[in-house]
This record gives sequence, C-alpha cells and structure tokens, in this order.
Amino acid sequence: MNIRFSILMLVCFVLGFSQGFTVMSFNIRLNLESDKENAWPNRKQEVTDLLTYYHPDYFGVQEALPDQMKDIKNGLKDYDYVGVGRDDGKEKGEFSAIFYNKNRLEVVLSDTFWLSETPEKPSKGWDAAYNRVCTYAIFKDKKSKKEFLAMNLHFDHVGNVARVQSANLILKKIKEINPRNLPLTLSGDFNLTDDTEPIKILSQYLKDTFYHSATKHYGPIGTFTAFNVNEIPKDRIDYIFVKDFTINSHRHINDRRENLLYPSDHFPVIITLTL
Repeated sequence: MNIRFSILMLVCFVLGFSQGFTVMSFNIRLNLESDKENAWPNRKQEVTDLLTYYHPDYFGVQEALPDQMKDIKNGLKDYDYVGVGRDDGKEKGEFSAIFYNKNRLEVVLSDTFWLSETPEKPSKGWDAAYNRVCTYAIFKDKKSKKEFLAMNLHFDHVGNVARVQSANLILKKIKEINPRNLPLTLSGDFNLTDDTEPIKILSQYLKDTFYHSATKHYGPIGTFTAFNVNEIPKDRIDYIFVKDFTINSHRHINDRRENLLYPSDHFPVIITLTL
C-alpha cells in the first residue's frame, strides 16, 4: 500500500466517522393576542416553515406555551421533544423544550430542573420574576452511536441575583448529570449581553460559539428585535455554548415572513458542529 493511498483511506475514515450536527436556539415569543399582526396565529406557519427549511438535528425553544408546542410538533413530522411546562412540571406554563429529529437522534435520558434553590420541583429562584427551567437530554447519534448532552434554558429577565446563581447552578448540574464528561451544548435566551457576570461565569467552562466558530459569524450581531423591522438589533442575548465540539459555523437568522415582518421577536441562532 503506497503513501498516497494510505492518506486517501485516512481521509475517508475521518469523513465517514466525524459526525456533523446542526443546532438551533429559538425564542419563538409566547402567544399574546396583544402582539396583533405578530401574534402567534399570524406567524406560526412561517415559524414551522423556517424550522423545516433549516432542518436542525435538534433545537431548543424558549417561551413556548402548550398550544405552541402542539403547533410545532404537528408541523414537524420528523421531530419529537423533551421538556415540561415551568409552572407545574407537566403542561402548564412556558416550555424550554428540546425538539430533536427522531430519524437522527435517540433519547437516552432526559429531565428538567428549575433555576432556583429547589431545582427538583416547580419553583421561583432568588429574585426572579418567574419560574425558570432548564431541560436537558442525553442523545445518542444513530449514525455513530456516540452520545452527547444537550441543555436548553431561559434565564430570568429581571433578577440579577437569579441570573448569577442560575449560571452557577448550570455548571453544578453539568457535573452532576454528566459524570462521563460527554460533549455538550447549552442553548438559550439568557437575557444578558456577554459583558455580564453570568455569561462570564459560563464562559470560563464553556465556549461561546459566536467567538469560537471556525468561520466568521454571519448575520446581525444582535438577536432581540422586539419585532422592530426598522432597526438593526444590537443586543445579543441568545447563545449556544459548547464543550468538546468543533464549531464550524455560527449564524443569526434574520429571515422575514411574506409580509416582511419577523417570525419572532428574537432571531434564531443556528450553528454547525462536528462531534
């Protein structure tokens, strides 16, 4: 076997066994009639169309109410989800669920904990305005049989103490639920810019994919629009962090609906990774 052929076989081996994933974080904006033309019934089809088009292997949602969860589930035939409502641990209140492509991924285990002093039960933590949750799953890739941890959350928008303590709790929980040190992703609406203490706490252990992508970030820098199509958003408050993944690309999706309004008041964050 000559050297050239050996190199070719090595390349084929690497390409065959390096599994790539597309991951998304998407605050879909809860269903409020007061949003008028931006209310959920007027944009739910275009949200599911966007998800169908980009077809992530898995994606975390924030602010998803039970009726919105049903709409997304019904609109995406290849997907199922893990997660519970934040108010009762069942079906009440907003979900920070993780949808996953059933053809690609298998759930090994999953659960939800609350960002509070009593994470094992529905509760509001520290100085937070609302109950907040983190849903997680250990997935097995059906192609490579490798496993990894995915986590998705929504930090409080008011409580400064709650957000600092939530960041510390996340790192504590990672150690508890991931003793095998599996590669992991952490997605969510953090309601914080990256110069704040909670984001700095997380960045000491995890990589912010915005800064560590192999290719330059594509799209607007900010992610929160408040549905305002006349200004370019400046505040980046939606993130995907990773550990032990190679980050290939990072994008904020600023696609518009047919009426030129946004599908949500947040831009989805989409990344590609190699395990």
